[in-house]
Amino acid sequence: MATFNLSKGYDLQLEGQPIKEIIEVTPSDVVKVNPQEYKYIKPKVTVKVEEDVLVGTQLFFDKNNPDIKHVSPCSGKIESIDYGPKRKVLSINIKNDKEYNQVELKDLDNLFSLSSISGLNAQATKAIINESGMWPLIRQRPFSKVANIESKPKSIFVSMSPTDPLALDQLFLLNDSSVGFLEGIDAISNLTDGDINIILNNNQSPSMLDSLDRVKIHYFNGPHPSGNVGIHMHYLDPISSKEDEVWYLTIQDICKIGKLFVDGKINVTKLISMGGPGCDKPSYLKVYDGTPISHINDELELGLDDNSVVISGSVLSGKYININESVGFYHEILTILKNVDERHFLGWLLPGLDKFTLTNTFVSKLLNTNNTINHNMKNGSNRAIVPIGMWEKVLPMDILPNFLIRSILAADIEDMEKLGIYECSEEDFALCSLICQSKVEVSQIIQEGLDLMYEEG
Repeated sequence: MATFNLSKGYDLQLEGQPIKEIIEVTPSDVVKVNPQEYKYIKPKVTVKVEEDVLVGTQLFFDKNNPDIKHVSPCSGKIESIDYGPKRKVLSINIKNDKEYNQVELKDLDNLFSLSSISGLNAQATKAIINESGMWPLIRQRPFSKVANIESKPKSIFVSMSPTDPLALDQLFLLNDSSVGFLEGIDAISNLTDGDINIILNNNQSPSMLDSLDRVKIHYFNGPHPSGNVGIHMHYLDPISSKEDEVWYLTIQDICKIGKLFVDGKINVTKLISMGGPGCDKPSYLKVYDGTPISHINDELELGLDDNSVVISGSVLSGKYININESVGFYHEILTILKNVDERHFLGWLLPGLDKFTLTNTFVSKLLNTNNTINHNMKNGSNRAIVPIGMWEKVLPMDILPNFLIRSILAADIEDMEKLGIYECSEEDFALCSLICQSKVEVSQIIQEGLDLMYEEG
């Protein structure tokens, strides 16, 4: 066990914190599956329009990793397939019959108990998870992509203390539905010879973890991004080369895999946190995978309109979506902001009673009212990178962000490797983008650097 008390970072306190009461959203008429949510894949669709599908029917596979199955989250009929430029698959739309009939899983003829799961070898465990279509739940660093099913990671990480604004309370989640958690831990333990690292903070003490003898418990305390899995890996099991692989999952992923072994069912629901300044009913929602935001809006009467800004994921590192899209496959947060286009004449001269700042530029820093943000807060044009230590102030990693960003912009692969690009992910640098004095999209540049390293092979 190790304890880390981090001081670098910043906790953004958004308005509209969700109430910890779970609202169950009914199945939608149409379910949307977006292959572009998975990084670095080349999808090949295996179904046709008007074809009948069940939960677990393969919809597409990755041409680079054809053995990994990506499956339907509902039963029904393929309504349409949306393509973009160069036949890029944007969305597979399924007319949901709302019965959720499931395919027969050949590798699960016999169900497993907690004691028998640990007796499986890695290959048998992988086969069961992959046949159900749950393998994409497991991601790897570097590159934050679907884990390589043919490899064995150095270790596996499970974070129970996310620090993103509006993040789900993981202990509340576990207390609400812990079925499959212990079985899931045993299952993923079969996939590595290294440690299973579970991350908590000092305010968490789940009694369920006392019975686990195949994991290591660690404590990370401090402001965001101390809850990011990339920060945990940096301190506990650093990635020094492209060949190093560390895998990671969420608590919900663990429970889904565990339930699969226990009852043979493919779980197609998840809990998400919905809130933000533009949300009238901040709460926890239990939704079916692929449910469009428009369905949630209609059912809960959220009143989303043209002045609403919807983000799948964290306000810091999520993705802007329209209401016809669904919450991302890997996202557990639905953030709703207000559309604010107001511009102030000579705004830099105003005291800024409610302006966001981490410096002493505005009075809001002294009044502690500097947490107000909206989606259009760049407040200036791009300019030369001026290193005044702001990035370092919010990045609790032993990395030189200024030099790393410059090496990426120069496409200097050798320097990028020396400066730790393989340990990086765009979400870990989201605060750098938010507070950047030069208006530089730091996290976007980090992703471009990772793309370059991936393409170089």
